[in-house]
Amino acid sequence: MATAQQVADAVLNGDRRATARAITLAENNALEAQKIISLLYPHAGKAQIIGITGPSGVGKSTLAEKMIKELRRRGKTVAVVAVDPTSPFSGGAFLGDRIRMQELTTDEGVFIRSMATRRNPGGLAKATKDAVRILDASGRDVVIVETVGAGQSEVDIIKIAQTVIVVLAPGFGDEIQAIKAGMMEIGDIFVINKADRENSDKAVTDIQAMLEMGNGKGKWNPVIVKTIAITGEGTDALLEKVAGHQKYLAKGEARLRRKRMVRTELVDAIKQKIAEHLVEALTESGRLDELTSQILARKIDPFTAAEKVLVEQIGRDHEEDNPMKKRRLKTGLVQVYTGDGKGKTSAALGLALRAVGRGLKAYIIQFIKGGFDYGELYAVKRLGNLKLKAFGSGRFITEKPPRDVDMKIATEALEFAKKVVSSGNYDVVILDEINVALDLKLLEVPEIVKVAKDKPKHVELVFTGRYAPPEIIEAADLVTEMKEIKHPFKKGMPPRKGIEY
Repeated sequence: MATAQQVADAVLNGDRRATARAITLAENNALEAQKIISLLYPHAGKAQIIGITGPSGVGKSTLAEKMIKELRRRGKTVAVVAVDPTSPFSGGAFLGDRIRMQELTTDEGVFIRSMATRRNPGGLAKATKDAVRILDASGRDVVIVETVGAGQSEVDIIKIAQTVIVVLAPGFGDEIQAIKAGMMEIGDIFVINKADRENSDKAVTDIQAMLEMGNGKGKWNPVIVKTIAITGEGTDALLEKVAGHQKYLAKGEARLRRKRMVRTELVDAIKQKIAEHLVEALTESGRLDELTSQILARKIDPFTAAEKVLVEQIGRDHEEDNPMKKRRLKTGLVQVYTGDGKGKTSAALGLALRAVGRGLKAYIIQFIKGGFDYGELYAVKRLGNLKLKAFGSGRFITEKPPRDVDMKIATEALEFAKKVVSSGNYDVVILDEINVALDLKLLEVPEIVKVAKDKPKHVELVFTGRYAPPEIIEAADLVTEMKEIKHPFKKGMPPRKGIEY
């Protein structure tokens, strides 16, 4: 069996059998396919890629055939990727455009390949991009991609082709269908085929009017060409418009389009690789079957299950040398900021700011502070990885024992804090003024100690507030006591917005 290098070398030499084999491997998503594509990638990018799309029955294949013949007459080598609907039985191409182009198959300068969409919603087979790249690297001057007549799902052609030709026909309501399909936005050249039919001029006028309503494509103004594909009439004019569009692209637009295509392809590849990795890991661990059973039992919905998978498979990974894994602390501590001195909350906020600066996620849950106006409430809106939720009735609590309403709010805050801590989604969790809540008897100390003991290993848990009880001090790994030495408040200075609150 030929190696990936041998197949790639043969493709670069224009070997038809090697080219066909490489495309087959790409269609079957074989392991060798990616190796071959990687070897061919530096040699691609020279061919002119033309996309032909449009509704079924408008004559796309016949028009493509006439274009190929004219291109061959001009001395160009041509490859065609004809994307057909998928057979519901074999998964292969259902129509087979090669049948319609049979007389071209004996021409060594023409390579024709039918591919199935494999039920891809974009109207393009998953391996179509790879097939085009293989044909490009094989030395073909022009590669034509003809999409399946899917009606409203063919716009993915813009991810592959440099020039997109949208083929329509008069009398079929194609103009309206084109708008629904988004074709008006992707077309560089519009062809009114079967122009010998009645109302062909009206079709041209209607399309022109729609284009003038605002195509938003940029400096290139899409053009309209009338053809009669069955006789070849208009083919020369169409190819001249294609050449004109290529010249336009050569002035700078080609680089911008190429950048957009590469970016889209990279994002698609990342999604595919991550999905393959996750599904494989879930299958091997049995987690996929477990989640499937939970969904069937209506215990969880698919989207929530997917969120759980992300947390389990990505959120818990913390190796810093792997950019695919979310950064986590290897060991999270329990910290306490207490004492009668000023700055306990400020110190915790500084810790949260430092964590966010390093790409970690922080959550601040404020006890007995809800309803008050503090500067940190506004700061968190400016920081993406920092969240804050304040609980309280908007009044200072002095009663002992406290009011039932204040105890209820504190209990709600604690339950919320438990969920945040146990989820493991946040690297730093700050329970601000929790010590004061304990001193006011709003909560029970053992409950807070349990939160500290049960936290995930990577979570840094911070308790702030004066009057930290001995049990909390004992449960902590790091305790800072802030002592008041001097304070201007004792001289009557009022709190300052932005400093004290």
